[in-house]
Amino acid sequence: MKFAEKIIWSCLLTLAVLFSIGSAIMIYQNHHNLLQTTIDHDLTTQEIELYSLETRLYQDSIGYQRAFEKDEHYLMNKAIYYLGQFQYASQNQKTFALSLPNNEVFYSTIDEKYKEYISIDYNQKYFIKHRDEKYFMFMTSQINAGDTVYYLTSCYDLTSVYQERDRQIMNFLVISGILFLVAYLILRIISSYLTKSINKLNVVTQRIASGDYSERTQIQSEDEIGELSKSFNEMADMNEKTIHQLQESVIQKEEFMSSFSHEVKTPMTAILGFADLLRTCDCDEQTRQKAAQYIYTEGKRLENLSYTLMDLLALGNNQIELKSVSMKVIVKQLKDYYQGKHIQNILEFDKVDIWVLSQADLLFMLLRNLIDNSIKASQEGQRIQIKTDVFHDKVKISVIDEGIGMSEEDVKKATEAFYMADKSRARSMGGAGLGLTFVKRICDVHHTGLSIQSQLGVGTTVSFELGVVTHE
Repeated sequence: MKFAEKIIWSCLLTLAVLFSIGSAIMIYQNHHNLLQTTIDHDLTTQEIELYSLETRLYQDSIGYQRAFEKDEHYLMNKAIYYLGQFQYASQNQKTFALSLPNNEVFYSTIDEKYKEYISIDYNQKYFIKHRDEKYFMFMTSQINAGDTVYYLTSCYDLTSVYQERDRQIMNFLVISGILFLVAYLILRIISSYLTKSINKLNVVTQRIASGDYSERTQIQSEDEIGELSKSFNEMADMNEKTIHQLQESVIQKEEFMSSFSHEVKTPMTAILGFADLLRTCDCDEQTRQKAAQYIYTEGKRLENLSYTLMDLLALGNNQIELKSVSMKVIVKQLKDYYQGKHIQNILEFDKVDIWVLSQADLLFMLLRNLIDNSIKASQEGQRIQIKTDVFHDKVKISVIDEGIGMSEEDVKKATEAFYMADKSRARSMGGAGLGLTFVKRICDVHHTGLSIQSQLGVGTTVSFELGVVTHE
């Protein structure tokens, strides 16, 4: 069952139960009040008629005894005569029966089916009997006509009271049926309107499940459905972003494996070729030296590549503990390192005496890789500057060269593994295209970004920021 149908039938059932209970209580109260009013009226009428009958019979018995001797039949006939007048006045809405103290009925207009209820045992009591879809109230009262005693049984027709109850019940059923039909139509329209947003969510969910990750609900409302729509769109945005990241990650891994295979295959081909030459041929000294040099150079390239890859894997997503590191000490280590390298470029370091939040070994490797990249991109005698700018609680460290520079496309791909703007130049200098990838990973674990600004033929500036520590 759909949600809209559940709303409809839940409301209808609730309405039916409450409406039925309320109507049943109202009908019962109306019936009870009407029945009680009718009974009270009939009892009052019974008392009036009883008093009138007793008074008349008493006067008749006194007057008749003065002229004649006591005659029972005379009083009976008079009582029957008076009852006839009462029945005529009531327009035959009630019937009567007169009984003697010995339970002998000497007059009755009550239907033969109900004569069993004529008895002096019911004196001053009333009861209601139902038979053949009719309701009658019976009441017996004692009549004292001088020395003579009679018992008057009155039968009142209450069928109209119960017919009124049945009529109200039938009207309730008809009216409730019409109201429920109208309520069903109204609830269907309302539920369709209320569930329109849910249906839209369902359609969007199916489209996203089929691969259309850019689909959104576009539901504008301030109710719970609007909040659900907003949360759904946020979830879809996160899923789309995650899926794109996964897709990019897969592509990057494929490119990484392809580049890695190429980087390994090239030196291995040279090593195997020259090794096979030395193994199978009796070469002269010059050829042997040349082959050994190629084998050594390409072996060192593989060694450097393996070390760099191990460093990248070691960093991974590990969290490092940032400590106070003296930039003065790092600069001294870099000067000592490059002083022994006999490089042909001019290295210029700012004189700084600040402490930064970092890890000493990682910061050294970060700057060393940036300087190495600048050396590879620079000509002999060109200047490479390591600049430090302090801004309040941050320090910006930049490595600036005057080398060949990079295009905008090369800048965008510079941090990708094995990417080299000038492959022949990089290979000739022992590069594998992992330097900036390693630098980017170090910046990530420092929770800082890497900024690259470059222009072809002008030079490159690579910078990053670290937190400054106030030291004693």
